Amino acid sequence: MASDDTLDTLTAFQQRMDAMPARRAELIAAARAAGHSWPKIGAALGMSHVGAMKAAKASPAPGGAVAE
Repeated sequence: MASDDTLDTLTAFQQRMDAMPARRAELIAAARAAGHSWPKIGAALGMSHVGAMKAAKASPAPGGAVAE
């Protein structure tokens, strides 16, 4: 059995990755509340304004699926 913490590190990494869509949606909501336009938010995210609007709605559901 391996004695390193590689699997624990991978687990922690995955947990942070799973939280990213919801956190991004929170940050997009904050940007909108601050008066930023969809095109500017999209540019900040490296995507179109439509992509930013979709990302704002993305919220991971249990099991990793994206809820509508």
